[in-house]
Amino acid sequence: MTVNRSRTKLISKQMGPFPLVMLAGLAIVAILSVAWLVMRVTDDGGTPDAVPARTEITIGPSSGPPGTQVHISGTGFEPGNAVQVICQDPVSPQLGQFRAADDGSFAGEIRIPQDDWISRVGIRQLAIVAASGQAQDSDRQGLAFFTVLR
Repeated sequence: MTVNRSRTKLISKQMGPFPLVMLAGLAIVAILSVAWLVMRVTDDGGTPDAVPARTEITIGPSSGPPGTQVHISGTGFEPGNAVQVICQDPVSPQLGQFRAADDGSFAGEIRIPQDDWISRVGIRQLAIVAASGQAQDSDRQGLAFFTVLR
């Protein structure tokens, strides 16, 4: 393929310094974005925040009809704090509340709701969330899924 050099020169002459200015502008935006992200993840301008605890929850059984009694247990929660267990649904959100032990674990029983909303909406899988304190504000959350059988 032959490049028409006179046409290339004409295009670059018409555009002027525009490509160089755009490249410099993009570099500045990238540098500022990275600096902003670094500041967001540090609490004192230089020391990284502590890594959040690894939280896990398990449920058993993991499937059944509405009304099924389920054993739930979890680890990595705030020791001594309340652990809210919710179903991610606005109609029937709270399934239970437990107190985390000194090692951050909890265990107990919950019941899968028998509400009409499961049938009405045609839910096949429920997201069960356990969180220290208020679920929406907590940085310690665990997630498990329950499959609804009909």
